[in-house]
Amino acid sequence: MRIAILAYPHCTASMIWGVLDILSFASLQEKPPGRKKGNISFEIEIVSTDGKPVRSFNNHPVITTKSISARTVYDLVYIPGFLADLSQIIEQEKKDITWLKKQFDRGAKLAAACNGNFILAETGLLKKRRATTHWSMIDEFRKRFPDVQLQPEKILIDEGDIISAAGTTACLNLSLYLVHRFGSAELAMICSKVFLVDSGRRIQKPYETYSMPRKHGDDIIVKTQEWIEGNFKTPISLETMTAFSRLGKRTLIRRFKKATGDTPLVYLQKLRVENAKRMLEGSGNTFNEITWEVGYEDVSSFQRLFKSETGLSPKEYRAKFSLI
Repeated sequence: MRIAILAYPHCTASMIWGVLDILSFASLQEKPPGRKKGNISFEIEIVSTDGKPVRSFNNHPVITTKSISARTVYDLVYIPGFLADLSQIIEQEKKDITWLKKQFDRGAKLAAACNGNFILAETGLLKKRRATTHWSMIDEFRKRFPDVQLQPEKILIDEGDIISAAGTTACLNLSLYLVHRFGSAELAMICSKVFLVDSGRRIQKPYETYSMPRKHGDDIIVKTQEWIEGNFKTPISLETMTAFSRLGKRTLIRRFKKATGDTPLVYLQKLRVENAKRMLEGSGNTFNEITWEVGYEDVSSFQRLFKSETGLSPKEYRAKFSLI
């Protein structure tokens, strides 16, 4: 199976080498005795616009093996993510985007991870299709590509001829998936164990960090946000928020949601969950104690809210992310 990994200036090098290593390792494995299926041969090339080495985001060179001008047709082309200004990358990658469309038209499958999905979406091939991307870029993706059915909670989405993976290390899950799909489940499990990659990841919600937007231009809402963040440990109601803002209830809700994307009460809930996450990561407090510390009284209710927001129970979250 011929695979091209697209390298370009400011790309994330680990997203190239990680995929290359797992697929190369899978190719070295012998077929299990008595099995008709199990091994796979990946012939992998790292390609760039002109075939010359490129500088990754950390300024280290990525050596390439071929130019996109070579008329090689691949079975699959993989697009890693990058760390740079998004508009700069899209402008820079116009030739590569045209090449990706030509590869697709000639039968190649396309795969991308993290914000590499922006480059993939720029081809127009994701219209009316499902895709995912890094959780921090959800709003920007939806703004640029409203006709893509973004499902950002997913780690990986397979549309048959286009495969989309979430954040940076999701490229490793993508690699295992390719080994599984084109080789076997057993071979993918061997790779998972050797490279210590959690093949069971299905959602990226546990990794999300709630951002609290400030640069929306509504000074009254900014002040209300600051007041909520300074008082979330105490009983707060919509009425107390309304009284502080000196706006009518409907006006507050409308302006708050326009500015932050959430209603005041949802904002308060997410703020409390975010603080509970930090305490689960860095303290030995029980969840009951954490519940009261963030301003909730009903532990069961807050536990349900926590799981709804993170995709994990408090116990599962602590086991996954605890720093102590």
